Amino acid sequence: MAEVQALAGKRMVSYFRLLENARKEKAELVPLQGDSDISFKRSSKSTTTKSGNISTSAGLTAEIDQTFYEGISKVSDEFYDAILEDKVVEYWLVNLDRVNDQGKFWAIYARAKVTEDKQSFKGDSTAERSPKMEVIGTPRRGYLTLSDYDQDMLAYAFRGLDKVTDTPKEDGTDGDGVAYEKSDHTKDTVPTNATTDTATNQGGNV
Repeated sequence: MAEVQALAGKRMVSYFRLLENARKEKAELVPLQGDSDISFKRSSKSTTTKSGNISTSAGLTAEIDQTFYEGISKVSDEFYDAILEDKVVEYWLVNLDRVNDQGKFWAIYARAKVTEDKQSFKGDSTAERSPKMEVIGTPRRGYLTLSDYDQDMLAYAFRGLDKVTDTPKEDGTDGDGVAYEKSDHTKDTVPTNATTDTATNQGGNV
């Protein structure tokens, strides 16, 4: 029997779009996102008869909770549009650790109404938003393609400090860098002139 692979919550990422914009723009990654939660509930009613109980299921209800840190972004503004102007949104929860045989990523897709957008503006922390969405109908499961740009945003390669010349290789060597996993880090040492050079460059004293 194959070992069951656990899936990390941080590898479930959220995308968002106003339904009215589906014909003219692609969905966008929710920026600076925190936790994502989707809950399914189907209540049932039990009726007692002379020959036993009969259980009747009600319709499915689903709710989405999404948190993200406030920033100047299109998605942030459109969450305002969604609740203030009662617009239908599209929402995707994408699992970056599950792909099918075509290399497409497993996802849950839903259309929803934003029913609450709690905002927190504390003096000692970053502003935070916590929208709640009530799903319209039944969420759908499927597989989707992430663009190279999206994948680079979510799993970008290491880069050095130098200029990136020509076409980025995204293999850890751009900017005169070397990716950690491609280096023999067991041979790392402390350079003999590290303290002197650092202090000199910062105008300090040794």
